Parts: sequence; structure tokens; C-alpha cells
Amino acid sequence: MMNNPLLANSRPWCIGRFVFDRPAASEISSERYGFWGDEIEIRRNVSFQTFDHEMRKREETLRREKRESSISYQEMKERGLESMRFKVNVPMLEQVASPTQNSRVFLFTMDGKRPDPFFKQEGYVLAGGTMLAMKSTVPKRIIQSAIAGLSEVLRDVTYRDDWTVPTEPGFCIDGALIGGRSRDSERVTQSFALLPGRYAGLLIRMRDAVESDKKLSLRQTLPDLRGNLNNKGFSGNVRFLRDGKRQVAGMEAEEVLFSITDGTIQIYQFYLMAQGDPETVAQPHTEIRLTLGGPSTHSLTPELATSPVDEAGAIQMWDTLLNSMRLRPGAL
Repeated sequence: MMNNPLLANSRPWCIGRFVFDRPAASEISSERYGFWGDEIEIRRNVSFQTFDHEMRKREETLRREKRESSISYQEMKERGLESMRFKVNVPMLEQVASPTQNSRVFLFTMDGKRPDPFFKQEGYVLAGGTMLAMKSTVPKRIIQSAIAGLSEVLRDVTYRDDWTVPTEPGFCIDGALIGGRSRDSERVTQSFALLPGRYAGLLIRMRDAVESDKKLSLRQTLPDLRGNLNNKGFSGNVRFLRDGKRQVAGMEAEEVLFSITDGTIQIYQFYLMAQGDPETVAQPHTEIRLTLGGPSTHSLTPELATSPVDEAGAIQMWDTLLNSMRLRPGAL
């Protein structure tokens, strides 16, 4: 294992409510998070002064901007107006709340283009130097419970060093832990460059499972997977290394392992899917993809584009990664 560069200096890494052993030299190339229906935006190294200033400006803007209203085409003609939409002297801001000194919730009108009675909701919190923005739409009939629910979430957000694995309940995101009770919708996607400078990538995607996931089968999509490889320029001789069921983090899963030889370039594409259990966040719908090697480009010579390890090393990396994936102790 020590001779496998993909496994060198692996350390526990918290992702959502799970942990796996991640190579310390790897880098996050992209990430997305969702919690309780909200999309989460993350900024690092934000001071309290900056946070407070931006919250004041956001409130001022929402109070200054006016709501839109609409009238019928006939009334527009009778009143000599050029548009059926016009501004009324009512601020867009409906409500603002401060669950803590370091958090704000804004509820304001939509842009007037949707007939449904919705508000936009934005929640901001500063945890250490990490600033989170959580955004969603809220039906007007539940605005008080929506504000209370988001306020509860913001109060439970704490700072977390990236490599620290918490022992208390919560959902790990970049630079923070969303603590407290689990919610009915939690999503996380992280992509890693395993060996920066080489074509070696790992993608992990988790979301709350739904009943329709039980109909999904990775092995039934083999023709689509092979077609996807061709669309990405992975041409050449394709072999199946493995195709079957296995366990990951206590869940039943399916895996498909491809080997592609394209001239002097060796490529490995490994896939895993676990359907998950809609009854618990301890078993989310999970997709994992390992890509080692890829098409040669002007910036990647064939030597750099080929897999950094041979077939045995690729399978060793895959099995070690999946065997290390587990529900974080205390996560629930």
C-alpha cells in the first residue's frame, strides 16, 4: 500500500455525515451542498466586520427596492400605462430576523414573474471565518415556521477545520458543521484531484434517498456508461474488470469497473451506486466514480494522461477507498 501514490498519507475526511480515508495530497476541485431544501454557498476567510457590513447593505437594498404588481391588459389601456407590471411603494423585504449576532434571515418578495404565492428566503451565518449563505423559496402560508426552521439551522452552525472529524451530531461541509437534528433533505457533492498534475479524479455524490431509487440499477445502465466513455473521448479497447454487488458504508451497492487501453494510454473508470434508504439519512443515495487516466491534450502529454498506477494499484485504491467509507460515529 505504501508504494501506491494514490494511498499515500491518507487521513480521515468528513463528508456530510460520513467519513472516508482521503489522501492528504489530494485537492478539492469542486463541491456543492444542499440542506433542508436550501442551496448553500460558502466563503472562507470572512471577518465579522465584513459580514456585518454586507448584512446591513443587503437589508438596505431589500428595503429600498419596491415590489411589483400587475393589472389586466384592459386596465393598462384605460390608465394609459405602457406595461401591465408596475412598482408599488412597498419594500421587497417582508421580514428580517437575527437568530444570533452572527446570523441573519431575510424574507422578501419574488420578482413578480411567478403567479404562485412564494417568498424568497436567504439565511446567512458566520462561523469562525466561514460564511454560509442558504437560499430557497418559501410558500407565503408558512413563512413563520420557515423563518423559525432556518433560524434553528443557523444557530447550530459551527466552525470546523477541514481535516477535523467531529464527534457530535451534524452534517459536515467545507469549513463548517451544521449541527443539531437531521433533516429530510441533505445533499453533498465533492470532486477531488487525487494527484494534482495527473489525470486522477474522485467524485462522491450523496443525497437523501427516495422510493423511486429502488428501481435504479447501475448494471442495467452498462450500455449508457460505455456510451458516456466514448462521448468523453475514452476510445480504444474497453474491458470489464469487475461487475457486481458489494457493500459500502453498511449499504448494499453495485459496482462496475472498466479498463480502457488507447494506444499508450491506460485508463480506468470505476463506478459505484447505492440506492440508499428513504427512511434514514444514515443510508443516502450514493454515487462514487474513480477516474484514472484520460485523453491526451495539449496540456497533458500521453505520459501524464495515462493512469498513475497499474490495474492492481487502481483496484487497490478503489477497494481501500470503499472499505474506508463509514457513517461518522456520533453523526446522528
